Amino acid sequence: MAQREGRGLGVVVADWARKYPLAPRWRREELLSLSAADGVRISAARLHGPPDSSAVVVLVHGFLNSSRSPVVHGFARLLASHVHVVAPDLRGHGRSGGRVTLGALEPLDVDAAVGAARQAWPDLPVVTVGTSLGGIAVLRHGGLIGGVEGTVAISAPAWYDPETREGARRLTRFVESRAMRQVAARFLRTRVGLLPPVDDMAAAVAAIAPAFTVVVHDPDEEYFGEEHARAIYDAARDPKDLWLLRGAGHGGDVLTPALADRLLADVLTRVAVR
Repeated sequence: MAQREGRGLGVVVADWARKYPLAPRWRREELLSLSAADGVRISAARLHGPPDSSAVVVLVHGFLNSSRSPVVHGFARLLASHVHVVAPDLRGHGRSGGRVTLGALEPLDVDAAVGAARQAWPDLPVVTVGTSLGGIAVLRHGGLIGGVEGTVAISAPAWYDPETREGARRLTRFVESRAMRQVAARFLRTRVGLLPPVDDMAAAVAAIAPAFTVVVHDPDEEYFGEEHARAIYDAARDPKDLWLLRGAGHGGDVLTPALADRLLADVLTRVAVR
C-alpha cells in the first residue's frame, strides 16, 4: 500500500514539475510585456506564422495554467504552423501582474493581447480562443469590448455554478480557502484576489455578433454540464456553431492536434469569406 501511495505521490510531483518549474519556455524574442486598460502588466508570447498567414489567433489559457503550460504552449505552436498567434498570461497567472478575478477583469487582459495582435499584423482579422476561465474571458471580451472577427470558447461555464458537478465543487472549495490560495500562489504561480461577481453571460454573448461565436464542450466533463454550452450557444446570435466533443475532457485537455486542425479549418474558412 505504501509503495502504491509513494508512486502516486511521485506521479503528482512529476506532473506538477512538468506544468510549472519545467514548463516549456518561450524564446526571448517571442516575449511581450503589455499593459491592460486598468494598468495591470500582462506578459504574453507572440508567434509568427507563415508569411502568407490570413489571421491571428489570441489563445487564452484557463485557471491555474499559463501560456507556458505544456498543452497551451504546444497548441500555440500547432496553430502557428498556419496563423500568427498571441498567447497571454491572464492576470494573476504566470509572469503577469495582478490577481485572478475569475472573469470579471480578465477581458481587459484579452484586449491587451488583441491590441498586440493588431499592432503586429494590422491588416489581419483577429480571432480569440479561450479555455475554461479563458473561455469566459474571450466571451466577455467579444461582447463587452469586441473588435474581433470571432470568438471560440472551450469548456466555458454560462453562469456561476459551484455545485452541479464534482470538479466545480472542488474548484469552489479551492478558491474559497485561504490556505489553498496561498498554495496556488506559492506552488502554482497563480494569485487569486477578491472575486467580484460576474453576471450571467447571456447579454455579453448576445452582443458578440456580427462576429462569429463557436462553443466547444464535452457534455461529460467533470466541471460544467452540457447545459452550459447550450445556454451560451442559445444566447449567441448568428453566425454561431456548437461543437460537442464527448470524451474530450475539460479546458486544456481539449487542446489536441485534432482540435487544432478543426479549428484552423473553421477559422480560415470564415476569414476567407469576410
